[in-house]
Amino acid sequence: MKKAKNKIITIIGTRPEIIKMSALLPLLDREYHHILVHSGQHYSINMDKIFFKDLKLRAPDICLEVGTKSPALQLAEMIAKLDKIISQENPSAVIVHGDTNTTLAGALATVKNKSKLIKLIHVEAGYRSFNEKQTEEINRQLVDHIGDLLFVANNKELDNIKNEGINLKKTIVTGNTVIDSCLRMSQLVSDQRVLSKYKLQKEAYILMTFHRQETVDDKEKLKNLCHAVKELASTYPVVLPLHPRTVKMLAQFNLRIEGEKLILIEPVGYKEMIGLLKYCRFCLTDSGGLQEEAAVLGIPCLILREETEHTLYVGCGINKLVSTDAARIIKEAKRLIKNQKEYLKRKNKRPKVKKNTQLIIMAQIKKILNNEN
Repeated sequence: MKKAKNKIITIIGTRPEIIKMSALLPLLDREYHHILVHSGQHYSINMDKIFFKDLKLRAPDICLEVGTKSPALQLAEMIAKLDKIISQENPSAVIVHGDTNTTLAGALATVKNKSKLIKLIHVEAGYRSFNEKQTEEINRQLVDHIGDLLFVANNKELDNIKNEGINLKKTIVTGNTVIDSCLRMSQLVSDQRVLSKYKLQKEAYILMTFHRQETVDDKEKLKNLCHAVKELASTYPVVLPLHPRTVKMLAQFNLRIEGEKLILIEPVGYKEMIGLLKYCRFCLTDSGGLQEEAAVLGIPCLILREETEHTLYVGCGINKLVSTDAARIIKEAKRLIKNQKEYLKRKNKRPKVKKNTQLIIMAQIKKILNNEN
C-alpha cells in the first residue's frame, strides 16, 4: 500500500513573500500534499496575479481576502480564518515566511493547535533591525521564539537567534531564498525590452521606491522624499513605481511628486522590476527585498531608512543607509552619479551568496517530518 504524503500548509500574504518562496513552492507541491493559503494582506490579490504569472507559480488553494484594515483587526481576522483551516486540515507542518502580519497570524494560529503536534517552520528567521517600534521587528521576534524549525540566511542572523536565548538546535543556516529567485529572473529579462519601454539608457537612471508605513505615513519624511526626487530628477532620470499606499498618503498630505526627468509608473510585476533594477545605475529604496536583490545583482543601493535588518549588505559596502533626510539623499545620490571611481568601488562590493537554498530547506523539512513517522 502506498504511504500517504504528509500534509503541509504554506501561508503567504504579500508580494515579497510570493517572490521569496517561489523556488520552494513547486518543490513542496511535488513532495507533499501541499495547501497554499494567500491571506490577502496586500491591497489586491488581483495585483498579485502578475507575480504568480512571472514566477510560473500555480494559484493559491485558499484566498482569505482579508484586505486592508487596521493592523489589529487584520491580524485578528487572519488568525480566526487560519485557525479554522489548520484545525480542519490537521497538517504535519505549517510554513510561514519573514515578518508580516500574515507571518505572525499563521504562527499564532499554528501554536494554538499545538495539541495536534503541528510543526511551525519559519523561513527567513533571525533578521533583526533592532528597532522595536517597527511592527515587522516584533513579528519576526515572536515567530522565532515560538517556531519549531528556523531557517536563517547566514551566521549573522544565527548570532541574533543565539543572543535572544532561542534554542540553536531548532535553527539551520540555509542561505536566502530570494537569491535564487532573483538570479533566475535576471537571466530571463531583456535589456532591450526594459530600456526601450521607458526610453532609458543602461546605468544612466535611478530606480526608486518607497512604501513602508514608517516612511510614507509620516508627513515630514514623505515631504523630504518628494523634495529629494524633484532635485535628483531635475537633471537625471528617476524611475519611480508608485505603491498604492504611497499614492494614498500623498493625497492625504496634499503632496506632489514631480521632476523634469521623473518617470512615474504603476506598480510592475517581478520580471519587469528585476529588469529595471538590473540595468539602473543604483537604487533608492525603503524595501527590504529590493535591498537584497540589488546586492545580489551588484547594484549599489541607498536605503531610505535609519536602520535595516539586512546589515550584511551594508557591512560589505554595496548598500548604504541614508535615512529620509533630503540633503543626505541628494548628496549620496549625486556622489554615485558623478564619481565613477566611487560608483565602481561600490559595485565591486557585491557579496558572495549561497545558491540553491530551496534544496537545503527541503532536505531539512524532509528530515524533521520523517523523524515523526
